[in-house]
Amino acid sequence: MHIDQSWLYPGTVVVLLLLAYMQWQINAKKTMILILIVLGYIVYSHETGHTLTQLKNETVESFDEAVGNSKYEKRVVSPSMRPDEAQKEVK
Repeated sequence: MHIDQSWLYPGTVVVLLLLAYMQWQINAKKTMILILIVLGYIVYSHETGHTLTQLKNETVESFDEAVGNSKYEKRVVSPSMRPDEAQKEVK
């Protein structure tokens, strides 16, 4: 079964808006705010192309570079940290 993905984004927006409205009707304000935040993130990431995963990856890489660990450098493993990997490095 093939799902037409052209309806995925607008369908998600409509469903989340309906859920937020239903939460507002039953006075669940915190849940409504949470749904609106998720909806805002979906719209923002769809319009700009920026995602939280990209932000996380950039942050991790900048932390790694700041402390001197780069994925391009050879990893230094001490025997107390990872014994299995340390044995492979020694051999």
